[in-house]
Amino acid sequence: MTDIISRLKSKTILLVEDEKVIRENIASMLKFFFKEVYIANDGYDGIEKYENYLPDIVMTDLKMPNMGGFELITELKNRKSTSFTIIVSAHTDTDLLINAIHNGVDRYIVKPVIEDDLFDTFKAFLEKLDNVMPQIIKLSENLFIDIDKSEIILDEKSIHLNKKENMLLKLLCKDLNKTISYEEIEYQVWGSESMSLSAIRSVVRDLRKKIGQEYISNVSGVGYRMK
Repeated sequence: MTDIISRLKSKTILLVEDEKVIRENIASMLKFFFKEVYIANDGYDGIEKYENYLPDIVMTDLKMPNMGGFELITELKNRKSTSFTIIVSAHTDTDLLINAIHNGVDRYIVKPVIEDDLFDTFKAFLEKLDNVMPQIIKLSENLFIDIDKSEIILDEKSIHLNKKENMLLKLLCKDLNKTISYEEIEYQVWGSESMSLSAIRSVVRDLRKKIGQEYISNVSGVGYRMK
């Protein structure tokens, strides 16, 4: 349990809930687990907050004015989001649960939310992360990347990664030898910010200084890939 909470302390979550009292109650529980808890009061606000902060997890109510939970998650998928998605709802009917599965929702929590349900859900989130990509990525005998801690271990010395460096490395390492397009990098690393070629080149240049020149290669006109 201690290890799970420790790993979550490096993660961020966006809570989307239209009812103020419920939003505040859930947010107070989430602050125990996460590095940052962002809040939004409907789906449209949720999209804006997602693009501003690019959270690791999006937890959303189902029935909300303006844009509901399913619509929000569909919009996130359209933006190539890889955030773990959680629906929180008082509704328990089978059709909604099936719809959640078809919408690619990772977990469905029934209100009222209790800490045991949250803990089980966040444990599932970490298990999914580890299935997609190990916590520690080995690039060579003396070079490792710790995504959770945003650091490189080179010759047993820790080197800090800033947010964009860590997010870009995480994206590149999810599928080694696959070229990640500029568009996908912009969606998942820059979010609402405008990404120029000079901006991404600057991040790549700084990463190469930290891990070496040979690991990240540019595919001209397409994007970058990890060797």
